[in-house]
Amino acid sequence: MNNGKGHIPIRTCISCGTKRDKKDLIRLVLTAGEVVVQDISGQGKGRGAYVCADKSCLMALKTSKRLNRAFRTRNRLVYDQFE
Repeated sequence: MNNGKGHIPIRTCISCGTKRDKKDLIRLVLTAGEVVVQDISGQGKGRGAYVCADKSCLMALKTSKRLNRAFRTRNRLVYDQFE
């Protein structure tokens, strides 16, 4: 039975691979100008990727090719809207 809880969307962090509730992760979106931005609403258009709010996961995005893989692009993408 449902018990009134409803569906809880689960997403995977592209940095550490941890599966968490969608609300616990930060959604990143690739804009038309190939800039990675944070999607505040969580429902922006286009391909999205999720990352933990943990500082180690965010720092790993600077040095890895995980953003390129997530957004299926060969160009070097950088997400540096944190610190």
